[in-house]
Amino acid sequence: MNLDFLNEFKLKNKDLNEKLEFLIPDFLVKKAITIIYANGGSGKSYLSAAISKTLCKDTRVKSIVYVDMDNPLNVLNERGFGELILNESKFTYIHRSSLKTSAYELLEMIEGKGVAGSYEGVLFVLDSLRNFADIDNDTKMMSLMSLLMNLRECGATIMALHHSTKDGRAFKGSNHIRNSSDCMYFLQKVANLEQGFEVLLSVQKERAGIKDQAFFINTKTLNIKNTDLQNAKISDKEEAFIDKVLKLLNEKSLSTSEILSALDVSRSDNFSRNTLEKFKGVFWESELGGENGRTFVWKSLKADNKNSNDKELSLFGDEL
Repeated sequence: MNLDFLNEFKLKNKDLNEKLEFLIPDFLVKKAITIIYANGGSGKSYLSAAISKTLCKDTRVKSIVYVDMDNPLNVLNERGFGELILNESKFTYIHRSSLKTSAYELLEMIEGKGVAGSYEGVLFVLDSLRNFADIDNDTKMMSLMSLLMNLRECGATIMALHHSTKDGRAFKGSNHIRNSSDCMYFLQKVANLEQGFEVLLSVQKERAGIKDQAFFINTKTLNIKNTDLQNAKISDKEEAFIDKVLKLLNEKSLSTSEILSALDVSRSDNFSRNTLEKFKGVFWESELGGENGRTFVWKSLKADNKNSNDKELSLFGDEL
């Protein structure tokens, strides 16, 4: 059998010259499918809008197409999206109220017009996956994910929002969502602050060396900043312990035994000792002291460290 007709399709060395590139360092991979899933009300849409606004400043990004099949118009108006992002020249916001076709058919239209490289520099944001296909139907989800993979091979970067199960940790629906994506994060809102909120994104699947991230999203401006990852990962139990210890150390330096005694905790309590060590250099530090100068005592590094916005780092846009 003559298979020469396959030559036009075969992979060549020059096709492998693609280098791994991040649109957002250690978080959003260019030319990849990234899934972000969470419970309802966790800030998925705010996060994706803030990321989109920031990437409008990136010269590598030619266009951002946001397909919103989830949020009603009155919610978008209440959030001020009209003033905050709709006027960005690179930004195209497609809402279900203006569509004359289904969301899946829209993606088919986009995919049908794509060839190799035609969507280079384009970010597609899908909000959310359940509105594009039946997430519990393996066949339909495989068809949807195949469309997204084809867009990726045309040069597109895809960020799709999705929902978690009732227990919060797992994503809803077919395993094709995980199997056909490149990167996956679980999103949690960890703090409500005066100007916005803080979220933690935990890596659930990675093909490109992505890392857990903590972000602060200003809901008044849609600005987004990195925040301290370790602080964002603090458990409720750790937070209660930290608050109590900081109150003690704000008055004076104390030894480990004195702290445990003041908290009415056993001297052999592993959680307390481990937590003191875990946040050494973050909330407190140890040094030689005490009456004889030969006992290690703990002192507070900064009274407001846990709640301070000083932990926020640079805007993504400052790094691009």
